[in-house]
Amino acid sequence: MTTETQSLDSVLNLNEAMTNLDGDAELLEEIMEIFLDTAGEQLQSIQDAIKAGDIKQVAVQSHGMKGGASNFCAKKFVRSALRLELKAKDENLDGAQELLDGMRENFAELQEVAKFINWQEVENNWEE
Repeated sequence: MTTETQSLDSVLNLNEAMTNLDGDAELLEEIMEIFLDTAGEQLQSIQDAIKAGDIKQVAVQSHGMKGGASNFCAKKFVRSALRLELKAKDENLDGAQELLDGMRENFAELQEVAKFINWQEVENNWEE
């Protein structure tokens, strides 16, 4: 197993995502690209909400990002977004910046592993 594959498997589960989408690699690729293209702005929106003390917006934005990453089974990112969402739902932003920093780290990992995904290979190797 290559380093790229090990990193990929530790960051997201493409086989599970393919199963969830009935083997539609093209749709999975599109969902992931949209997430990667929009996540930077969403993370900044969460940053702004934390600075403004807007607990509701932190909860809404982190929940949305959690859902988006769930579509392609990016479990590490999903867990970090869930932690921030739950913190905000507890109406407490103490430590929220650290949790957002964790989301940013997980997003950077997603960006990195996305470079190594061969979508044709994902489609060909998917097993129901």
